[in-house]
Amino acid sequence: MEYKTIESKNYQEIQNQYHINSLLAKIIESRHYDEKTMNSLMNPRLIYHDFSLFEEADMTLERIHEAIENEEKICIYGDYDCDGILATTILVQAFKELGVQVGYHIPNRFDDGYGLNIERVEQMAKRGYSLIITVDNGVKAFEAVERANELGIDVIITDHHQFDADLPDACTFIHTKLSPDYPFKEISGGFVAYKLASALLQKQDKYLYCLAAITTISDMMPLLDENRSLVKKALTFMNEEKYLPLELLLGDQKNYNTTTIGFTIAPKINSFGRLPEMCPPNILVKYFMKDAPRELMMKVSQMATSINAKRQAMTNEQYSLAHQSAGNDFLYWASEDVHEGLIGLIAGKYTRQYERPSFVMHYDKKAGIYKGSARSVDGFSLHEFFTTHSEQFVTYGGHALAGGFAVDEAHYESFYHCIEEKLKDVTLQATTSVLLIDEYDISVANIESLALLEPFGMANEEPIFLLKNAPIVQVYQLSQGKHLKLDIQFSNIKLSALFFQHGDMYEQLKNQKTVDLVGTLQINEFRNQRNINFMIKDII
Repeated sequence: MEYKTIESKNYQEIQNQYHINSLLAKIIESRHYDEKTMNSLMNPRLIYHDFSLFEEADMTLERIHEAIENEEKICIYGDYDCDGILATTILVQAFKELGVQVGYHIPNRFDDGYGLNIERVEQMAKRGYSLIITVDNGVKAFEAVERANELGIDVIITDHHQFDADLPDACTFIHTKLSPDYPFKEISGGFVAYKLASALLQKQDKYLYCLAAITTISDMMPLLDENRSLVKKALTFMNEEKYLPLELLLGDQKNYNTTTIGFTIAPKINSFGRLPEMCPPNILVKYFMKDAPRELMMKVSQMATSINAKRQAMTNEQYSLAHQSAGNDFLYWASEDVHEGLIGLIAGKYTRQYERPSFVMHYDKKAGIYKGSARSVDGFSLHEFFTTHSEQFVTYGGHALAGGFAVDEAHYESFYHCIEEKLKDVTLQATTSVLLIDEYDISVANIESLALLEPFGMANEEPIFLLKNAPIVQVYQLSQGKHLKLDIQFSNIKLSALFFQHGDMYEQLKNQKTVDLVGTLQINEFRNQRNINFMIKDII
């Protein structure tokens, strides 16, 4: 795998200015933090921007209070991913605490598609709803909002997605990017919903705050500014309060952190939306209610484990098939048999593994349409490519590194050639950065200081280090040859380098004197002894 190697040259200035160690200074220099971000890192003060900063906050609250007073029927319309499901839950729970029973709907990815649609609006009109509040969707629901207006239904849109120059004719909007006074723009749909919920309740709520934090992690929002404060504080709440719905999804994992949420809890929630035929995602709103029966929680959590396991198995099986079709520069694969809910996962897995663009499609033979998901790397913007070749697509959307599209049978081959031609003219760049460090940066105290940067996540990733010419004292195989351990001894520091699932490299490394390692640094505490582990991601 190729890496972007970053070498710090002026870290000593940062080290002196903030009175920090060399390891921390090198990380900070490599990330080019501005003064505001630096101050927020160094200051543990909680950052939280109030709901009143949204441009149409007052009008939104006024319309909701009017609906409550008049006993109007209100529906919360969500989305089928973790962000949309928990955003829906947050508002349903908030209304419940106000003594208001509201309807809600989590769309089916295949029947409803993404976002509010005309058919559902007409159904809600027949059932007497006069106010719809969208969460995690709505900014592109032009036709659905128009139909709602015709039927006398007001629509409040709460969303965080990119929007075009035009917007639907909604009653009000709650969106950071439509609010000049809102200081931080990149928050999740769930966090937007939480801010509305807290304004309605006129208080903060620990549990709902935790749900908003999960959406922030699952939707890969940048862990900066108030997002960082949200996740950091919520992790404390989760580890202290041990909320049963979260405990059941956490399973055998011991603690809540960005990794266990991002790779254990969120995938289980998302699996309902990816495989709705196994269980409709609506059930998760009931599951996350504060007064959910224990029996229901036990049953749904077991289903979550089962559905997610099925999702993992199907993804791995179909990825192996897709992988066989990969060329030297990109993956272009379509199948009638690939599950439409998994194409994004397959594309993402390939791009992460090979640092190459991927285009994975489900072929609907009856409609003659290839519905696809794409992932890319620096140097090849999908948004730019889709826009330039718009004539190839039935539909398309997304941003530089991820997108969705549909092509008909007539353009399937030409679309491939367009990608092929484009890649001749671009230089693909590695997206994974590694920071060059040396033995003098490594100490127990220095590694402990990295906690200042936590929690790690999008835009605040756990630092990955490059340690060159590490002197090998001894190489071991662990767990009957499954894993690898290298004893590394510099002049001033000793550390253990662990490479899981790579015991097969023992013969290659056993006689080597030095090695270049890519990985992370951790403290291992055993029998009151604190030692340093280098967790190897790659040997180059």
